[in-house]
Amino acid sequence: MIDKEIWAEALNLAKDQLRHGKVHFSELEVVTKSIYEKLCSLRCGPVIDIEVEGPKQLEATQKHEKTKKYVKCAICGKEVKTLTERHTRSHGLTRKEYMDKFVVSKKDMSVKSTRKTTTGEDNPLKQMQMIMQEFGVKRGEVKSFVIEKGFDGLKGLVAAAKEKNVGILELLKEVDAQDAKGNKKK
Repeated sequence: MIDKEIWAEALNLAKDQLRHGKVHFSELEVVTKSIYEKLCSLRCGPVIDIEVEGPKQLEATQKHEKTKKYVKCAICGKEVKTLTERHTRSHGLTRKEYMDKFVVSKKDMSVKSTRKTTTGEDNPLKQMQMIMQEFGVKRGEVKSFVIEKGFDGLKGLVAAAKEKNVGILELLKEVDAQDAKGNKKK
């Protein structure tokens, strides 16, 4: 006896193969029967042998490591800046339990982050101050002043100055001089 539902599904799958050029029209019936038989055999599901694994033992090679750039989790090997409570919870441990289990001090649970600070003429605030003093521009008007001179903001000005190998003030003065020549000719 044929299961009409499975037959309809097999026919639809065969038609899809026909549409995509995988099967010729003359083979449609044979392919449909083949798909139907496969679907019927899968209806009960495949026989799967399942073995229950015991709890995973930590390998002797797994250990907590700390370098200048990262901290390596002793359990999963993930490299992070800080081993947080959230990360240790993903292994079923609190941060304190992790530290006790692997004999790790609190300072070894994270690495110091270094912040890159700009100083001198590379500091955007210093650059704004220099423009304000040299051209008598108010702080809130520095960006529009720089854009008015034809640059894409302060970053664009700095990039153009580096490209020409001059300071930002020299570049702005150069643009002013060109503007003054352009206005005299008119």
